[in-house]
Amino acid sequence: MPISKVKTGSISDSAVTSDKINNSAVTSAKIVDGTIVNADINACAAIASSKLTVDTSALESDINKNAFNISLLGFKMAVNEGLTVFNLVDGVVDEFNDESGTDEAEGSNDLYNCGSDFYINNTQPTGLSASYFAGFGMGCATEPDTSPGGPGNPTEGTISAGTYTVPSCVTNVQVIAMGGGGGGSAYAGGHGGRVKGCLAVTPGQSFYIHIAEGGQPTGYAGTYVGGGGGNSPPGAYGAPGGGATVISANSQTTQGGYGIPAPQIYFVAGGGGGTADGNTQGYGGGLVGGGNGPAAGPAESPYGQVNSSGISGGGGDQEQGGGGGVGPDYPAGQSGGFLVGGNAPPSGGGAGGGGYYGGGGGTRQGHGYGRGGGGSSYYGHPQVTSGDTVSLQASDSDFYQTEDTAHPCQAQTDLQPLTTTAQGPGAGLRGIGSPNGPPQDGGDGYAFVMASLPAVTTSTTIVSDTFTASSAVTSSRIVVFQEDVDTPTLNTDIIASISRDGGVTFTNATLSDSGYVTGTSGQRILTGQADISGQPSGQSMRWKLALANNTVKIHGVSLQWS
Repeated sequence: MPISKVKTGSISDSAVTSDKINNSAVTSAKIVDGTIVNADINACAAIASSKLTVDTSALESDINKNAFNISLLGFKMAVNEGLTVFNLVDGVVDEFNDESGTDEAEGSNDLYNCGSDFYINNTQPTGLSASYFAGFGMGCATEPDTSPGGPGNPTEGTISAGTYTVPSCVTNVQVIAMGGGGGGSAYAGGHGGRVKGCLAVTPGQSFYIHIAEGGQPTGYAGTYVGGGGGNSPPGAYGAPGGGATVISANSQTTQGGYGIPAPQIYFVAGGGGGTADGNTQGYGGGLVGGGNGPAAGPAESPYGQVNSSGISGGGGDQEQGGGGGVGPDYPAGQSGGFLVGGNAPPSGGGAGGGGYYGGGGGTRQGHGYGRGGGGSSYYGHPQVTSGDTVSLQASDSDFYQTEDTAHPCQAQTDLQPLTTTAQGPGAGLRGIGSPNGPPQDGGDGYAFVMASLPAVTTSTTIVSDTFTASSAVTSSRIVVFQEDVDTPTLNTDIIASISRDGGVTFTNATLSDSGYVTGTSGQRILTGQADISGQPSGQSMRWKLALANNTVKIHGVSLQWS
C-alpha cells in the first residue's frame, strides 16, 4: 500500500540499516568531478600522502631554467662590473678576465689569451697560424721578441750587426734583403740589389744581420759595410759604392768589409756602384753585379770599358771581384774582393759596390770619371732553398713600389718609402747626384725575416679553483660560454664535469646548446646538469672542461649547486 506518513526517527544520520534510510551518506556516485574545493576539506582530514599524486617533472624543468637564467644574469653582471669571479649564494660565475678562477697546476695545455680573455685548446693563443716578422734597418729592429734592440743593432757609421733569435718550434724562415745604393756625385749611383730565399734554422739559434750602408760622398774612406771608397778631390767627380747586406752565422765585421768565412754566409744582397759622371750606373745584385760603360764590363776583366766618361769598374760575380778601371794617364781603380767593393783612386772615379764579391772602382780618363761596378748577391748556402736575386735597374720602379714600399722603420730618414724625398733616398736607392748641387748619399739597405707556425689543436683540460658550498650538495648545473673556431661535437670535443669533493671525483654533465648566441663573435651558451649525490660527501665544488679534436674558445663558466 502507498506510504502516506513518515514516522519521526525513521530517517537516521547514522549508517544505513535494513529498516532505516540514510540520506546523508556520501558515495562516489554522488560526487561530480572537480566540484570539491579546498574549503570543503577539513584541515584535520586524515588524507594519506599516498592519495596525492604530483607531477614534479615540469616543476624540476622550471627550476633548472631559472637556475640557468640566474647563471646568465650573474655572468652579465660580472662582465658589466668588470669582475673576474662573481660569487652567488649557491654558485659562482667566472667571466674570464685573467686566470685567477682556474687552477693552473691541475689543468693541462690550457693556453690563455690575455688580450681577448679566453682559454683555447690550441698551440697558438689566437687559434690561427702564428706569424713572426722582424724588420732590420739602419739602427732599428721591429720585433723585440726575436730581435732585441740596443747597441747590437746596425747603426750608421759603425760595423755592428743585428741579432735574430729563432722562435720556438720554427724550423724555416723567409728572408728578403736589399743592398745599399751607390753614392751620388755628378750623376746618380747604382741601385742596391735584392735577394730572398728560405733558410732552414733550429729553434733558439741566433744569426746575424749586417745592414748595408749607402754610399756617402763625405770622405774618401770606404763604406763601413763593404762599399769601396771613392770621393774625389775638389773639381773632380766620384762617390763611394753602396755596401752589401749580409746575413750569416757570424757577427764579426771589420771596417770596409766583413771578417766572415764564406761557409757561414747565408745571404748577400749586393750594393750599387758609386757615381762619377756619364749616363749609366753599376747596379748591385744578381749573380753578377752590373758593370759600366756602353757595355757592361766583364767581371773577370782587369778593367772596365773606356769611353768619354772615364774608365769604369766591372761587376763582381760568384768567384771574384770586378776588375778596377785601368788607364794610361791616371792611377787604376781597385778591383773588388770578397765582401768588399774596390776603391777609386784619389784622382777621381766612382767606387765599387759591396757584394759577395764586390765591384771594381772606376778611374779617370781625360775629362771623364769612370763609375764603380756593382757587387754580386748570393744565396748559395746549402741551408737556403728557393733562392732568388734581382739586379735592379732604373726601370724597376714598379718592383720597388709594389714589393718594398712598407719598411720596418718609417721614422728613420734612410728608410723612407722608396722614392727620393727631401730627407734622402729610400732603402737601397741610388744616391742622386747633380753637377749643380750637392751630392747625395745612397740609401741604406734593409732585411726582413719572417716565419710562421701552423695552429695545432691540443687535448686541453681546464680545472677551476675550489669553491666552498654552504651545505651538502647533491646536484649541480653548469653554464659554459663558448665560441667555435672549428666545429666541435658537444660531449665529445667539449666535456663538462662537476665535483663536490674538491676534484677527487668528477661526474659528467650532459651539455646542450641553449640556442642563444651573444655578440658578433658567435659566442654561444652551453648548459648541462649532473646528479652528484653518488660522489663522496663534500662541499668543495669544482668544474672541469676537457677539450679535444676541434679548436674552441672558452670565455667563461658558471656553476650552481643545491
